[in-house]
Amino acid sequence: SFCAPQPLFAPAVSPRQPGVLQLQALSSRDLAVMGSKSAESDNSTSEEDTEAAEGAGTGEDPLHEEYEPLEESIYGWAVSMVVRDVVWLHEGTAVPMHRFARILNSILLILLTNSLQAFLLLFVSRLLTAPAVLNIRTAYGKYEALMYPNHTTLTVNGFDRGIPGFRVEANFMKMDLDEQRDICQVPLSHPWYLISILFIWTLTCQIEMRAIFETAVRLLWRTPTVPSTQDVTKPDEGQDHLVKVEGLTLVMKTIIGVFVLIPRTVMLLLLNYLGCRWLTATLGLGDVLLNGLALEFLVLLKELLYKVCVSHRNRVATQRLLVKPFRDVNRTTFCTFFDAQVWGIISIAWALYYVYRFQMVLPDYRWDIRDMCGKYLPKGPWF
Repeated sequence: SFCAPQPLFAPAVSPRQPGVLQLQALSSRDLAVMGSKSAESDNSTSEEDTEAAEGAGTGEDPLHEEYEPLEESIYGWAVSMVVRDVVWLHEGTAVPMHRFARILNSILLILLTNSLQAFLLLFVSRLLTAPAVLNIRTAYGKYEALMYPNHTTLTVNGFDRGIPGFRVEANFMKMDLDEQRDICQVPLSHPWYLISILFIWTLTCQIEMRAIFETAVRLLWRTPTVPSTQDVTKPDEGQDHLVKVEGLTLVMKTIIGVFVLIPRTVMLLLLNYLGCRWLTATLGLGDVLLNGLALEFLVLLKELLYKVCVSHRNRVATQRLLVKPFRDVNRTTFCTFFDAQVWGIISIAWALYYVYRFQMVLPDYRWDIRDMCGKYLPKGPWF
């Protein structure tokens, strides 16, 4: 007897014609058994292929991301209100004036935030940075004229710079102790200290820049452009109180880009540059650190306005509007493990480039203070 399943067409040898193959028919039961096993094999293969595709590159631990709310700031709130209320106005609402007013209020608060930042940047530049730059240029110019007697050139700003090879070190002692201490407080005379402060300041700005970048990718690229507001949102199937953004109209994307993302980016870049300039011009190493902390509130202005000026209902509505994630699936790759550290690399690269190449607080800086201070000024104990 034969108990094992046999092939659909089994080769058999005819006793009358040895060596000639003939087809042997199988029973219907055998066919059914083989069909079920074939289906199970196909399903198993399909599941394995799917798992392999999801873990492409390493074959393990794919991280599926869900729809996420926008950032809780004045910008995330404004985008949420525009999307929600435009859809409501198109589909029909019992309070059209309320919703139109909320859209207008969102745009006005964005303009207020940008205007307030621009106002503060202007006055920080004129009232704080400009006097600090003039003060440090004057102090360093006098130092150069003293240390390089009759061997100086003028910068584009009209301040003295010594000619290398003609420094008279003994002239440092002609300065009184207060003048020596003041000139040794020039931040550029302690470059690694200044670089570390600028690095931290730039990291603070990079929090905002990363939020801008990820918001732009999620809303303008990952979210498809749809022809009608009917295709913009749909309720979450799992939780009725959540709303998913499935698409944005071209007008919505234009408003988000023009009124939110572009002004926000410009203000942030100006703020970062102005902050670096002010910190470099601050005559006093302790004040450099304190001024860096003071600058942070300009970056946090969007959160301050959001927490103070936005109602509880609108904050909840912002939290419950979900948009597409940055990636649908985070695969186990080198990039997904370490890509965020690019922001830190950019920050340290900018701090180094600014101090050694880009800064114009002290153009043609000679790097000739630190060695004199180390040689002639007394140092206190470490601890």
